Amino acid sequence: MNMKLSGGMMVFLGAVFWSLNAPIVKFLEVDAILLCGLRALIAGLSLCGFIRPKQLRWNGWMLLYLCCYCCLGLSVIFSLTMTSSAVAIGMQYTAIIWLFIINCIKSKSFDMRSFIPVCVVFAGVLFFMASGSGETSVMGQLLTLSEGIFFAGLTISSKKAAGTNPLGLTAVGNLVTGVVLLTAFPNAGASIAALSGLDWALMIILGVVQIGCGYAFYNLGVQKISAQKASLLSLWEMLLGPLWVALFLGEYPSTPVLIGFVIIIIGILLDVKLSQKAPEKSEAEVSAHHEASVSTVSC
Repeated sequence: MNMKLSGGMMVFLGAVFWSLNAPIVKFLEVDAILLCGLRALIAGLSLCGFIRPKQLRWNGWMLLYLCCYCCLGLSVIFSLTMTSSAVAIGMQYTAIIWLFIINCIKSKSFDMRSFIPVCVVFAGVLFFMASGSGETSVMGQLLTLSEGIFFAGLTISSKKAAGTNPLGLTAVGNLVTGVVLLTAFPNAGASIAALSGLDWALMIILGVVQIGCGYAFYNLGVQKISAQKASLLSLWEMLLGPLWVALFLGEYPSTPVLIGFVIIIIGILLDVKLSQKAPEKSEAEVSAHHEASVSTVSC
């Protein structure tokens, strides 16, 4: 992987790989738990050559990362059985709200330039989820709410646990998740024998490319940018997934989803614009302060 890529570009590429999940999973007719566990195991095995224990931080942050990674996969799986796919996928990206709150608490300040794009993006996520909100049960709502919390925890802990080896962290997270899921749900694992050759081919693509490369790039990128920025850029998965489904499977998104897409893109562009203005304002303030200092000395 090209380490010269910017952190933002790496996270974006991670989201692109994640988005391949939508058309492939829609095409596959495989038990959801088996799919999640097996693709994680395949991803971990494909990256196991990068595991160098001394380069990772085996502390509480590592434990938090592993728990959040595994629980995120489980919460998405069970949410899909209790609500629509739009809600189950969309709620993961409410992480941007939790990360903004955590950032405010840590910095003991409120950044309006960050808050405005967050609000716009969240409104877009709500529109996206509106396409299936009527199908959500109470338990489904609780599960989907947890997705954003787990994704936020995963993003924060990745920065703390990766050490100098984000790829090794990706491998460990996937191996643990695959083993836990297939062990905890043996009935799902028992259906592996029923997979066809095409099923295995698609499963390998999901494991190596969609999950392996997706989280590898995400964990690499999140080391270089803020957790909130990474969460914002990861929204491209929501935008690109339905696009691939429309192109390859001929299924088109509903009007609420399309409205959500437009609002999310506006929020992302707004964040870029406000982020660019921040340094300019800072330089103007420095210049004004310098002129004031010169005037004071002259007097």
